[in-house]
Amino acid sequence: MTPHDGPYFVDNGAFTESFDAEAWLETVERSLLEMPTVPDFIVLPDVYGDAEATIERHREWLYDRPLPLRSGELARYWVLQPGRPLEDQFDALEGCQGVFVGGPKRWKRAHGAEIVAEARDRDLRTHVGNPGGADGLVWAYRTGFDSCDTTTIFQNGYWHYLERLEAATEETDSPVPEPGDPESEQAALEAFSETA
Repeated sequence: MTPHDGPYFVDNGAFTESFDAEAWLETVERSLLEMPTVPDFIVLPDVYGDAEATIERHREWLYDRPLPLRSGELARYWVLQPGRPLEDQFDALEGCQGVFVGGPKRWKRAHGAEIVAEARDRDLRTHVGNPGGADGLVWAYRTGFDSCDTTTIFQNGYWHYLERLEAATEETDSPVPEPGDPESEQAALEAFSETA
C-alpha cells in the first residue's frame, strides 16, 4: 500500500475461493494506520457468484468477527452477487452504506440499471467491480454508478479506457459558458467589480 492522498477503497480479495481473511484484515488496519486518508469504503468479504453464501459471510463479518480498531468509522459496502433475486439481497442488507456489484460481467450488465435504481431508492451508494473491457467505464457512467474499479487500467496501462470515458462525459456535459454569460466566472467578476 503506497501512501497517497487520492480517493481509494479497500476490496476484500475474494475473487476466488482462496479468500485470505488475515490479509484483508491487515490491509484494512494498514489503511487506518499508514494512509494519509481513510478509504472511501471497505468491501465486506463475499463469495464470488453466490448471493446466498455472500449474505451469510457478510453477517459473519458484521456480527461475529472482530474488525480492526477504528474500522467502525469506515463506510462498509455489501456485495451483490447472482443467485438470488436482487430485491431479496437488498432486503437482507444490514449495517452498510453502499453496495458493491460483483459477479460476472454479463450479470452486472443485465442488472446494472435495476441495481442503481434500487440503491438510490434506499439511499445507498453504488460501486461496480471490474466493469470489464474498453467500454466498461462508459457503461458504468451511463448506468449511473457512483464509482467503479479502475485498477486494471493502471496495472495494464489501458489509458484508452479513460479516453473513452472522457469522450462520453464530454457528450453529456453542459456547454462551457462564453465570457459574458451569467454562468461564467468572468461575468461574476465583472458584476462584483461594478458593485464594489
